[in-house]
Amino acid sequence: MEAKAYAKLNLTLEITGELGEYHTIESVFQKISLFDVVSVKLGKSDSIIFSESIRNITSTVHKALELFKKKANVKENFEIYVKKNIPMGSGLGGGSADGAITLLLLNAMFKNILSKSDLYEIAKEVGSDVPFFLDSNTAWVKGIGDIVQELPNLKELYFVLVHPKFHFKTKEMYAMFHDYGKYSDGTRTLTLVELIKKGNYTAKDIDKLCYNDFEMMLLEKSEKFVEFKNILETIAEVKFHLTGSGSTVFAIFDTKKEAEKVKNTLDKMKFNTDLVSSNI
Repeated sequence: MEAKAYAKLNLTLEITGELGEYHTIESVFQKISLFDVVSVKLGKSDSIIFSESIRNITSTVHKALELFKKKANVKENFEIYVKKNIPMGSGLGGGSADGAITLLLLNAMFKNILSKSDLYEIAKEVGSDVPFFLDSNTAWVKGIGDIVQELPNLKELYFVLVHPKFHFKTKEMYAMFHDYGKYSDGTRTLTLVELIKKGNYTAKDIDKLCYNDFEMMLLEKSEKFVEFKNILETIAEVKFHLTGSGSTVFAIFDTKKEAEKVKNTLDKMKFNTDLVSSNI
């Protein structure tokens, strides 16, 4: 069995405080048409292979497999292969998506032996953003990423993603933010949530409300990021926004034609880009 593990964008990401060793957030998550492919089949022993090497041997897929077998009391072994298309260290949620899809595939192999609430509890243990990827397309995500409130699906919009050559590690970004300490109150996210619920908006309306506390920090603390963003926006003549803890940035468009024009301009300048949509 195999399934697509779709990436996400954070249209907003407000860091509102700390809860133990975690930070609390208010964010609008949006799935996009960039995806990894996760394949699961029975095997002689548990084996997890990625098409690209990963930094840590214990991935979300490893955790998902271990916790599923324990919860479902499954003794079989599995061969899992992950074809990576979502760049690692990008803020696009590839690892979380892979973990969530692994849970769904394993459960489907056993005729949905676990309930939706069981999978949700496992997903929270696998990683803070993993619950979103179980069944949401557009959602208001709160807490430490474990509170997922469904929103109406975003209308079909197009996004140009730009992946810089440098990466940011999530733990290091949160550690930096702990010292930076300029927390938000969630009002920017709430404003975007209300707009999406009303349903009458354009790409420009969404663009005006995009916000990311990590981006605000980097604009103060990282000359490398500032230089990259300034050059990018000067060439493309549109505004770009950071997703997650980065390092990928995105711009929003109403039509594919508009997005293609910007992508082609950036491709000529040797930027690493993707053109994706909210329609999956």
